Amino acid sequence: MATQLWFDFTPSDICHDLANFCNGRSNADARSALNRWRSWASGAVLLVGPRGCGKSHLANIWLQTNGGQKISAAAIPQRLDGNLVLENADQELDEEGLFHLMNRANSGQAKLLITARTGPRGWTLQLGDLRSRLHATELVRIDQPDDDVLSCILLKLCKDRSLRPNQRLIQYLMERMERSSEGALRLVEALNAKSLETSRPVNMKLARETLLQLDEVPELLTLMQTDGAKFSGQKT
Repeated sequence: MATQLWFDFTPSDICHDLANFCNGRSNADARSALNRWRSWASGAVLLVGPRGCGKSHLANIWLQTNGGQKISAAAIPQRLDGNLVLENADQELDEEGLFHLMNRANSGQAKLLITARTGPRGWTLQLGDLRSRLHATELVRIDQPDDDVLSCILLKLCKDRSLRPNQRLIQYLMERMERSSEGALRLVEALNAKSLETSRPVNMKLARETLLQLDEVPELLTLMQTDGAKFSGQKT
């Protein structure tokens, strides 16, 4: 079997402003927590959710609205003040740097928004004091999206990559994809890659081929055979 090559087609100009955020029940608690940032009990909040759920988007909106800066979780500078965002803390992490930063937040010298895919109980931490501090910090989750948010996420991910699917195609994808924010991201990345590799537009035919490659649903082959009869002769 031939080896399939995949490339990184992640756009460099993703739009992370308020107008392009997909509001819904799944992220209502997160939006509420960021709106009351001045009253965070320990000066910090943990924002947790799967890849593609909107953590970075919300963090950027918070910074755009209130000012501040992003810092690397792998190398945290000393004596930072103001509003700070530390992303992907469950990956490579400067534990000592985060511990000192959380102390500054707890003393009122900073406001700290920490994002991660999982809560700190699933992290591998060496510093017991940091573990205790993280476990005591308010944790807010972004849940899996409902239909309205999932449709919005698909459209936004396509827009970020200059793809222009119509609503009929979005509905077709939603009926067959893994119904999660991470599934939406994986699907749009695959659609974009296949479109670029084959110099073809993202239409119904390309979507069917991409879904088959991803094997999104067990009944996909049957669905595609049905679709082939249903859509034969129609423009896509």
